[in-house]
Amino acid sequence: AQVDFGEAPFLHEGEEVIRHFLVLSFPYSNAFLYQVFPSENRECFLQGLANMFEFLEGVPHTIRFDNLSPAVKKVLPEGERVLTEEFERFAAHYGFSYEFCNPNSGNEKSHVEAMVKYIRNNYLLPAVPYDRLADVNEQALIWSVEDRERAHYEKELPISELHLADKEQLLQLPGKKYECIRYEHLKADKYGMIRIDGKQYSTSPRFAGQAVTAKLSFDQVTILNEKNEILITHPRLYGSERRAMNWQPYLTLMAKRPTALKYSSFYDQLPEEWKVYFEACSLEEKKAALSLLAVLLKEQDFHLPTEALRMASEHGHPTAESIKHVYLLVAVYQCRFRQYIICIRSLYMEWRAW
Repeated sequence: AQVDFGEAPFLHEGEEVIRHFLVLSFPYSNAFLYQVFPSENRECFLQGLANMFEFLEGVPHTIRFDNLSPAVKKVLPEGERVLTEEFERFAAHYGFSYEFCNPNSGNEKSHVEAMVKYIRNNYLLPAVPYDRLADVNEQALIWSVEDRERAHYEKELPISELHLADKEQLLQLPGKKYECIRYEHLKADKYGMIRIDGKQYSTSPRFAGQAVTAKLSFDQVTILNEKNEILITHPRLYGSERRAMNWQPYLTLMAKRPTALKYSSFYDQLPEEWKVYFEACSLEEKKAALSLLAVLLKEQDFHLPTEALRMASEHGHPTAESIKHVYLLVAVYQCRFRQYIICIRSLYMEWRAW
């Protein structure tokens, strides 16, 4: 088999975004599988391969790669390579042999490069709308199988029939799934924040300046204390997003000491609307508002509470109860809108399949 990444536009929450898709192709039969991810990093790369091996119910005995950075750290003279530890462990777990193209020799994996173009042109253009990548990847596997009903461009037999020979040569899956994660040992800054790949993730005020461990998968960052107990789990950030913040532990602390709010280490990180609001609050109003935010921000970011604050402020300085009332109305409206979008997306997917 051969493996490579491609890129295509997708529609996510009404915006066009670029996503990466990992392709596994079989030159003998012309069959392929692919999976979509937000990046070409190590965790996305390995998770994509693991997903496709699981779907195949086997592992290609030899796979040819380009010199992808998730697998190759350095190309040495005479074709030797220094591989990443994660890739070496992954290959040992699944038992496949690997080959790498010579530098600047994409023709050595021309089949998968042709499949990248074929998938983009036939399945990913125009931009596919999605809410969850898991749904996109489930559909990607369905489309990959349906494509095998066409005839091979040279052998004039159905690809599905030729692919049976590929499957006969697959290695058996190991008894245990490979966990596509890595760990980083970090020290939280004075705000209780850690930095991974240029992105910031919160822990808690009480962990400021302390050592923590970050457990990284392609879609999550789980932060552990020295006893390996879970402190918090964040969605992993990609693209222009810079900070994942769980405000709840910070706000619970501040609700007990509202006079220290303006002088706290996290005050500058608050949205501007809330800074203005707190400036106009009495001590008791600050307590009530901070307690409200501590509840509202358990499961989400500041976007919806800030929208509720804007709306509640249209008729003057609102109470915490007024903000809560508007928040609940906005949340119900957005929930119904999401259900409508899900319905439309389902119809679109059915139309694409038809």
